[in-house]
Amino acid sequence: MAKHPCHSGSGDIGALHNRCQAIARMESSFSVFGSRCGDVTQPSRAAGRLGWNGLINAKTYLDLAPEVNLIIIDQGTSFGGVWGADKIYPSLYAQIKFGQFEYSFYPMRREGITNDGYISGETIHRYLTDFAHDFHLAERTRFNTSVTNVTRLPNGRGWRLDVEGEGNKVVECAKLIYASGATSHAVIPKWPKSNFDAPIIHSQETGTHLGALAKVKRVTVLGGAKSAFDTVFFLLDAGKKVDWVIRPDESGSGPVALMPPTIFGIVNSMDVIATRFMATIGASIMATEGPGYRFFHQTSVGRMLGRQFWKLVNSIAERHSGYSRTPNAEKLRPLPHGNGIFWANAGLGAASVPNFWKVFHAGDCTVHRTGIKSFIDNKVHLDNGTQVETDYVVLCTGFDKSYHTFSPELQRTFGLTTDLDPADKERWAKAEARAEEAVDRKLPTLRNPPLSSGQVESSAHREAGSNHGPSRHYRRLIVPGMAAEGDRTIVFPGFIHSIYTPMVSEVQALWGTAFLLGLLDPPGQAEMEREVAEWNVWARKRYPAQGRKHAYAIFDFLSYIDTLLKDLGINTRRKQNVLAHLFLPTYPRDFHNLLEEFKEAQERTKLQQSGMALEAAPGKTSASGSLVLPVVIFLVIAVPLATWLRSGTY
Repeated sequence: MAKHPCHSGSGDIGALHNRCQAIARMESSFSVFGSRCGDVTQPSRAAGRLGWNGLINAKTYLDLAPEVNLIIIDQGTSFGGVWGADKIYPSLYAQIKFGQFEYSFYPMRREGITNDGYISGETIHRYLTDFAHDFHLAERTRFNTSVTNVTRLPNGRGWRLDVEGEGNKVVECAKLIYASGATSHAVIPKWPKSNFDAPIIHSQETGTHLGALAKVKRVTVLGGAKSAFDTVFFLLDAGKKVDWVIRPDESGSGPVALMPPTIFGIVNSMDVIATRFMATIGASIMATEGPGYRFFHQTSVGRMLGRQFWKLVNSIAERHSGYSRTPNAEKLRPLPHGNGIFWANAGLGAASVPNFWKVFHAGDCTVHRTGIKSFIDNKVHLDNGTQVETDYVVLCTGFDKSYHTFSPELQRTFGLTTDLDPADKERWAKAEARAEEAVDRKLPTLRNPPLSSGQVESSAHREAGSNHGPSRHYRRLIVPGMAAEGDRTIVFPGFIHSIYTPMVSEVQALWGTAFLLGLLDPPGQAEMEREVAEWNVWARKRYPAQGRKHAYAIFDFLSYIDTLLKDLGINTRRKQNVLAHLFLPTYPRDFHNLLEEFKEAQERTKLQQSGMALEAAPGKTSASGSLVLPVVIFLVIAVPLATWLRSGTY
């Protein structure tokens, strides 16, 4: 067997630790690994590609430990992750505005942009490929390789990675970054099937079936996620007849809630979401300080205004979608009816592709609110007794977490599964009971979510295809028990669901690398476990179905970024005054000096520890400015606008 350059072959783990520091990360369904003698970055065993999380983790580790000899292992043949060359198709657009979907220090070329400002899949793929080449990650990459199993070396002194593909069969390393991301492991349900010749594919395979799909006339699409909306649009725009199957409300989480691409054709919807005002009014567990929080969440007047604001947003979205135009479109109204945007029960998206709703309303699409029973005699048999003829089936059934490379025992150790030992189950149950009291106190709006816990819990498990819920990781990155014991050998970035993927990935990479290199000290185990329990309780109350399955933060990415930056000693105020800070959209370019700021923070900490006087951090200003003017603006504009929209006279 050929030896990895980081593997001495001597079995001397102490020597290995001194000679090599390895990172490993799972991208999509792969994993990325790196070491001082040979870093390895690889996506795990499903159809994944090296994307946002893997690339920035590799670069950030190299920035802080430049002596590392990084090797990137990837099962695929191209960079991009979910934006890999074989996963994109002509009508696939990111649901986020140009300028917001990039790393802070690496601007995206202005190409492939819609009139509303949304970015094509081709543009994103080129961006990530260019990034890999410009930062010399491409020459470190081994494609067509996968990691099949991850185990701990004796005495917990490192990791053994079983590798299939080009090169070595075994890699031993001291540290592992397991960043397979949120869209790594496709969920493919099983149904009875006989005498059924039509192809059945997962939505991630659409890009490799374009030729075959062009030749068919009728396609069945299953699922209510954003990928289903994208797939249905692609098929309708190509003139296909579509049967769209979404489970009924009583047994599923329903269709995703969709924002319009712009508000009244003036302001891009993602610019609105990318303001800290949205984090303040959106009931984030990470934004529970300051006058804005106290007004909107701790006073009855503030909560009333918050409810009116979200009803206004929901009204704008529903009028744009036109759910009430036909009984068919009505079946796509998100849960809970009347406030689906705020709760984002099945998730939140944006109608980023041009003319989405126009194409849907004009296209030959039948929405079936039922489930699939079987595939028999070349027909799709539905639970309600309907039989549908089809030439193709596309499963938009989402993704599970790619933890399959770890044994069940390690999954329990790492907080990756709900299948706990009795003692741990009781301990976490008590922690979550205390956390529920804290969440209800801090965010009374979430005290009684509108959907029954039984419905969303059943739906969440069925959709996920496993018993995996949100992981028990401090800051969504590290295992509390291991970190408390001084174990800095593993982090888990990329498992948080957020529309600001590049920026969240960048800050997670800096936090995770700082932890691995001993440049960041987390609190004690009790405090870390309190934070974990509070997050998971909050997530399932804030986003009833999605929050049970994932670390979901669709409206909360800025408050999450701020939390990590505070841990790193980096100033979170990126605007010049309080109004700009609250109401202007935050772009990645606002964070373009993070690495330098982190190094300055490290120097300030060293000086502080040595007892030397410190000057205030450059540009740091108080974030506690008065909210009197913002509240007046809200009252003067939002309330009359809500009344006007409800009147239907415009």
